[in-house]
Amino acid sequence: MKSIQLLFTALVLTLLWGCENVINENSSYDYVIEQKMECYCDQSGVWVKLYVSADTISAAVRISDNSMVPYNEFKSYKSIKELFNIISETDTNKYNLVVQYDTADNYPSFIYKNPKPIVIDDSTIVRIEDAQISYTTRNFTKLEQ
Repeated sequence: MKSIQLLFTALVLTLLWGCENVINENSSYDYVIEQKMECYCDQSGVWVKLYVSADTISAAVRISDNSMVPYNEFKSYKSIKELFNIISETDTNKYNLVVQYDTADNYPSFIYKNPKPIVIDDSTIVRIEDAQISYTTRNFTKLEQ
């Protein structure tokens, strides 16, 4: 039974990643959002359309060229639930955290997280460079089931 499930999953993924066009929005996704990350990473500044089902990002499309984004590139983007988790789990004694919310749908439209300097003693302060990250999220669209 397990091998049938693995075969089916492999077939679905092959078909999904083989397509060059946007996923049909009438599929079984709960919602779609657009998001970009700003970080010291390959995906920095790239807007993607994220397809979310059961609070899990199931697929992503690069907005600039309408192409599918492989999992290893979209795994760092966040669903709305994951954005709220970042907010609730961030220790503000250790991190600077800036959050803005979408006024219409009340989801985090902007999150900026940056480690605070670590004070060792009166003369030693350690700053962690290149560790900040931000998420900008827009265009929440609930999809019909």
